[in-house]
Amino acid sequence: MVSPAISQNTGSKITIQRSNVRVEEVLKEITRQSGVQFSYNPRSIDARQKIAFQVRNASLEEALDELAARIPIEYTLIENQIVLNRRKAPVEAPRPREPEYYTVSGFILDGASGESLIGATVFASGTSAGATTNAFGYYALRLPKGAYSLEYSYLGFSPESVEIELAADTKKDVGLQSIPLVLPDVIVELPMGEILEKKQLGKLALNPKTIEDMPEFGGESGLIRGLQAQPGITSHSDGSAFFFVRGGERDQNLIIIDDAPIYNPAHLFGFYTVVIPDFTKDIKLYKTDIPVNLGDRLSSIIDVRTRDGNLNKVEFSGAFNPLVSRLSLEGPFKKEKSSFFTSIRQSNFQWIYKAAVPDLNLNFGDFNFKWNYRINNNNRLFFTLINTRDALANLGTSTGDKAGIQWNNFAMTFRWNHIFSPKLFSNTILNSGNYQYKLSSTQDVWHSGIGKVSLKSDFTYYTSAVLTSKFGIEFHGYAFNPGKILVGSLSALFPTIRQDNSRQSVLYYNAAFRLAAKWRFHAGARLSRWTNHGPAEYYTFDDQHALQDTVTPGPGVYQDYWRVDPRTSLQFNFDSTSSVKLSAGIYHQFIQLISNSTSPFNSFEVWLPSSPNIKPQAAKHAALGFVKFLPKQGLEMSAEAFYKHMTNQVDYEPHPKTILNPLIEGELRFGSLQSYGVELLFKKELGRLNGWIAYTYSRALRNTPEVNGGRTYPAFQDRPHDFSLLLNYNISQGILFSAYWTSYTGSAFSSPTGFYQFNGQTIPVYGEKNNDRLPAYHRLDIAFKFVLNRRPDNRYQHSLTFSVYNFLAHKNIVAVDFNKVLQPNGTPIVRANLLAEQDLIATQADLIRFMPSLTYKFRLR
Repeated sequence: MVSPAISQNTGSKITIQRSNVRVEEVLKEITRQSGVQFSYNPRSIDARQKIAFQVRNASLEEALDELAARIPIEYTLIENQIVLNRRKAPVEAPRPREPEYYTVSGFILDGASGESLIGATVFASGTSAGATTNAFGYYALRLPKGAYSLEYSYLGFSPESVEIELAADTKKDVGLQSIPLVLPDVIVELPMGEILEKKQLGKLALNPKTIEDMPEFGGESGLIRGLQAQPGITSHSDGSAFFFVRGGERDQNLIIIDDAPIYNPAHLFGFYTVVIPDFTKDIKLYKTDIPVNLGDRLSSIIDVRTRDGNLNKVEFSGAFNPLVSRLSLEGPFKKEKSSFFTSIRQSNFQWIYKAAVPDLNLNFGDFNFKWNYRINNNNRLFFTLINTRDALANLGTSTGDKAGIQWNNFAMTFRWNHIFSPKLFSNTILNSGNYQYKLSSTQDVWHSGIGKVSLKSDFTYYTSAVLTSKFGIEFHGYAFNPGKILVGSLSALFPTIRQDNSRQSVLYYNAAFRLAAKWRFHAGARLSRWTNHGPAEYYTFDDQHALQDTVTPGPGVYQDYWRVDPRTSLQFNFDSTSSVKLSAGIYHQFIQLISNSTSPFNSFEVWLPSSPNIKPQAAKHAALGFVKFLPKQGLEMSAEAFYKHMTNQVDYEPHPKTILNPLIEGELRFGSLQSYGVELLFKKELGRLNGWIAYTYSRALRNTPEVNGGRTYPAFQDRPHDFSLLLNYNISQGILFSAYWTSYTGSAFSSPTGFYQFNGQTIPVYGEKNNDRLPAYHRLDIAFKFVLNRRPDNRYQHSLTFSVYNFLAHKNIVAVDFNKVLQPNGTPIVRANLLAEQDLIATQADLIRFMPSLTYKFRLR
């Protein structure tokens, strides 16, 4: 029954979109939006029952009709209030009107350059519905039919509000305008709904601008140095690009640049990294809950996305430092249709050593290129090329003796993005990654390497407003060269080392659910088949690791492994600023780096595949975390605990031979590695003073039955305490001060417990493995950045950065050796207490105590 007075009350428009909501809450919301009051008998009407209720811009009468369709009621207007009664006559209730859903989709771009924005967000105001752009700037948002105000936002850009009337699938590309963050009083506040959508526990999103503002070493901050400042990530030492994530080994981390793998990220033995800062657009590090589409590693995936190039105008930029220089050029081939980005980098160390060592050649260089072409609104092509090289050699111009080492990475990706429909996005990739290492003398060359070619099709299906599916298929081909003498007189003296060929096929699926307004649930799995292919030759060993037999399989598969990696996570949002997340997963890894050296300078890298003698590495990883944001203050606080148990972990017998050894698999021992810890992060992203404080307590403990008497011992990367602090302060409009402090427990190593004499030699005696530790590591870096152009909209922008690495000149030890120290008469300087024999004393080596740097950067646009 409808009262005429109610029919006339059409001025108030009511919008309610709730699922699993109590009737009494619906009535309260109608009262709030329309001002009318309700009266009913709770004995006849169950107001606590839960229903789904959705109306948008509805009149009061339409809202009440919708409610009557959900529960058996009649309504009348009595003395300015609406009285609800239970419907007396049992009539067939009309079927509730199912809302019509449509998809608004498109790309979120930098309005000036046309560059796609990764991780930008769009929200429908007044609802909990939102979406985040993928790695190519694409988004898809499912909403019921109706009128909406869509809020588009991205950190560092002005938010954009767009009004739409959604009555069919709609395509909407949006360009956002960047904010000149050089101004100290500019504060960009993120929308409340964006915060938790962008933040995922276990995933770190690194802004290249943040890394650029960190204090530099020799002209660059570098990707690896930026990663090492994050909680849960441990550096190897000074002068090394090796790093460890949550207690795992260094080969359990994979760096991919536009999906192509980089096997050695180091330049100059680790002082620089191969990722050119100007070429980088987005960096994401996954420490746990690793997406099923990103590869096979036990500890982490570092996903680097590169810049596409300006679609509208040409830009030229660069940086000059006494040690290294780089130049970049970008612009359109065809405006708003096709663009490119190219960057080169070259070291310049000759002025340091040329006068003293004229035959020395020490250098590195990089060449990066990216091209993209928009065929039409639904198709786009990309091509990425990365080539890096390093050399340390004696040119032999004066002596005729040539010797040295060189290594290089080569990676290439060809990509096709296709939009089948607003709900289905595909990404097809053909890529290759190749790493080669050479050690040469005048006549001989030792060479090792690993190569990979991959084909992958990845699909994202925006199934509904509550479900997004990701699935795909991958094919990989690997070629392994563990090391061989290529040419020269020594090639006949060394045994032949077999070359391995392996293949991998992968299927994966992941479902992401938005359960009600506060719950998020992810579940997926990765199915892998790893195969070794002949013709080949491999060896079998007995229980004492002695050679037992030689096996020579013919063409075809002679060994295969099937592995399933299930992964799941559950997140509860307390409100728009805080959440808790639990994740668990199983991970496998089919390739391993064979190296028993802990030196930061070792580049003798031998990669081996899983095989009859080497089972795939496996890990079970669980994490529980909490995050809280204070949006107005721009503060983030998070805590995360993790536990990881890894099996089939490669270990070594004492003094193994890993170079030019056809029986290398007999040198390996296998055990387990467990790690656990707690990571704390306090971060401030906004305002004149910003930065973060990070602390990690963790342990990494090995147990190998045939090593250390079967007793558990700390791994090299076991660092119980790790603390870092980064502060950035805008002193004035054009001056930025930054400081970075890091401290962590020293690395574990084995030191002698005693010595004895044998045939006139002093022989050390070792007890427990890794029974000692290097001194704790401490370092303070500082930098001043001076912006030389006072107006941020100048076509020519330039700056000068002065930084000091290890400002306090702290002596950080990277190695300890035991050397016999004698006086000129042959007697020891330090005498032992036993029988007056010559003593072995510890000597320590450190690298850099104070390193100033001055860098000039410019951009012409």
